[in-house]
Formats: sequence, structure tokens, C-alpha cells
Amino acid sequence: MTVLSPALDAALAGARVTMFGALKIELPTITARLLDGSAEITLGGEDYAGSADGFGTWESIEEIEDGFGDEAPGTTITILPQDDAATALISDPDNQYSPITVMVGARDDETGLSIGDPYVAIRGVIDVPIHGFGLRETTVELDVVSEMELLMFNDEDRVMSPAFHHRVWPGELGMDHCTGVTDNGYWGQNPPSGGIQTSRGFSAIRQAIENRPNMRL
Repeated sequence: MTVLSPALDAALAGARVTMFGALKIELPTITARLLDGSAEITLGGEDYAGSADGFGTWESIEEIEDGFGDEAPGTTITILPQDDAATALISDPDNQYSPITVMVGARDDETGLSIGDPYVAIRGVIDVPIHGFGLRETTVELDVVSEMELLMFNDEDRVMSPAFHHRVWPGELGMDHCTGVTDNGYWGQNPPSGGIQTSRGFSAIRQAIENRPNMRL
């Protein structure tokens, strides 16, 4: 059993095959569809090429690392920006969590079409861009993490407090004058030490006896 489409699986089992890598980067202002070479190919009705106007070319991709524990799979993709404007566009902070898809497939040399559906190696999101400066070239490395990374956030800022309540529901004052609450719920933080303590059950009876020695039960 294989995760590849039957046509692609058969092509890769052959004696000779022309493989390609395809990269789709969906930024808020532009979607770049790149190949790892100078060819052109259509995938899912979308055209992929070796370079994208106003963006640049795809230089390389690091080995995709498997995640374990509370870490998600990830990789690093290096882009050669077309110019300074493209460098600024790719490095825009608003690009964080923009979708990135990396695919691997095989091409029919006679028709120029993809053989079957390409295999999706990773579908992730941009974490952070890293600039690199070399001899007469500038690169932007995109740190890519799997979409599963978004499921691992702790959300420790969500607390049962008037301040957080106002942030979610501005102008709603339901927690400002809340009375009759017997138990405090502390979300994402340790309970405060000191202050007023409340006793219940046998502890309350014992405390009442100690405070009032002449009290009769």
C-alpha cells in the first residue's frame, strides 16, 4: 500500500522518470507557484514555473523533519527574491501563518503534463523569515512548520477575569460586579497566596469553636 496515486507510483517504479518539485506560497498580497527548475507545468488547473514575477525563484528546501512530543513537522525553504521590493514583500510580518504547500511529482516528457496527482510532502505555514546575504545575492529563508503546530498553543492568556472578559466582549460588564462566587477559578496562573481564606465543613466548625470558646453547639 502506498500514499502515492497509482499513476505516479507506476511512473516512479519505471526505469526512467522525470521528477519535479512544486512549491505554492499563498501570501496575503500574492500567490507564488514555483518549480525547482526552469520548466513550466500545470497542476490542478494552476500554472507553475521556475520564477514568479514580483517574487523570485525557489533555491532549495531542507530535509523535512518529523515532529515528536509537542513539536510539529517542519522544514526551511530558501527563496531568491527578484529584487529589494520582493525581499520586503516576502519578509512582511503579515505573512506569518500564510499557507505553504510542497509537492513532488513526475512529468510525462511527451505531453509535458503531470503523471497522476503529485505527492504532497508537507502542507504547512510560514513561521519566521530569515535574511541571508552572500556574494551578489540575497536570500530569504522561510521557516515552515506543519499546520498541526497551531493545535499546540497553550492559550495561557485566557483567564477568568474582567480584563480578559472585556477583551473578548468589549463593553460587557458582567464580570465587573460579580457576587456570590464561592470558588475562584484560576486559568493559566497559580492561585494567589495570602489574603482572605475561606474555611468549610469541619474546618469551619473547628475554627468557630477556637474563635468563640464559650460557644455551645
